[in-house]
Amino acid sequence: MKSQPDFHTRAEIDQLVEEIYRTLETTEERLDRICDDIYFPMDLNTSDLTSKIKAIQGELLEIQSYIARRP
Repeated sequence: MKSQPDFHTRAEIDQLVEEIYRTLETTEERLDRICDDIYFPMDLNTSDLTSKIKAIQGELLEIQSYIARRP
């Protein structure tokens, strides 16, 4: 029995290619979210700590200037 070659129209091939690209984009977005979940929280924690340190430093400066103004 002779197998017949598969022939596809240009529209069918275009549709298959579009589906492949859509799947690749979806997979890439999922991988980006996974990486963000892993690395971004560390970034946020460091950023939060830096912000808190700056706020504390500002409060210390206010306290020191208050003490310096006292008689």
